[in-house]
Amino acid sequence: MYRLLTPPDLLTLRHKPRSLAVVHPDALLLTPHRPLVYGLRSVLSNHGRWSSAYIRDVAVSAVLYAHAPPGRPERELVALASYGPHMRYPSDHDIWFRLLEAHVIASGNQQVQRLYATLSLNHDLSEIFRQSGYSCYARQTVFRLEGPDWNQGTRFAALQPQTRQDVWGVHQLYGAVTPKPVQHAEARTARDWALPITTPWDAYKLRAWVLRHEDRVVATIRIKSSRTAHVITLLVHPDLRAEVADMLRYGMSQIADTLPMWLILREYQEELQWPAQDLGFQPFREHQLLVRHTVAFSRRPALARVLDPAREQGTPIPSIIPVSEQARHHVTPERHHE
Repeated sequence: MYRLLTPPDLLTLRHKPRSLAVVHPDALLLTPHRPLVYGLRSVLSNHGRWSSAYIRDVAVSAVLYAHAPPGRPERELVALASYGPHMRYPSDHDIWFRLLEAHVIASGNQQVQRLYATLSLNHDLSEIFRQSGYSCYARQTVFRLEGPDWNQGTRFAALQPQTRQDVWGVHQLYGAVTPKPVQHAEARTARDWALPITTPWDAYKLRAWVLRHEDRVVATIRIKSSRTAHVITLLVHPDLRAEVADMLRYGMSQIADTLPMWLILREYQEELQWPAQDLGFQPFREHQLLVRHTVAFSRRPALARVLDPAREQGTPIPSIIPVSEQARHHVTPERHHE
């Protein structure tokens, strides 16, 4: 039976899961996923921004963890976990498939329009997500900084901290360098590029810098930091590909600690990989980005059309017969009576 996680279910999360699959880039690179902590956060937030779904079949139970970005009708899947004896039926894939199907229906009833997940290429869960209606809309490569080449020079790009006035410019840059299918899948707006207000208890800290040219934003670099690592992303206009190394060098100079650095580049940013590798970033893993669009049920009273006196305005169906032919067929022949 599918339901939201309740406080008694936290006793199950205290044990080590039988299997755990992380399907979110932040949980993969920045902060390790802790099922008990995330479940407790979901219960305390009343399954708002953080949510956890629970399903049980005899002695085997499974939990789905999801995160809802504020102000957007979507959810990002974080992880899937299963609990129970290793040799008991159902298997992890069977119960996770049922959990994904139930989660899609529940999300649609809650007016959630899109569900996202991130999987490694050739992951054993790819078929389960495909059968659940998820489709791949983009691929990305994760690079890890193995050691910078200090002989590359010390020239930096003239980047400036992002302000609220730069949000629309960053969104225009995103529309210029991102393929249309990816834009339709992500459905981003200008406000999504605004920097969130940070608080001391946030798990991540996001910083951004932009490069302006004639009142236009032509490049931006964003760094998401946690207590264990840093993740760097780039948006660069095609005319400034030669400045990628300088931008990365500037971003690396803003990190004062020695924590691991990750760089994420998507498949349509392939030309940016060579400057990144010259600075010491080496390919680590490839991911496929999945999206699932939901369907919300619309309820209407059965007597609505009877009680509503207004007649529905239908759209006339255009005819394929020319107007002259219509006039000829509808002319009434004249009869002369003697």
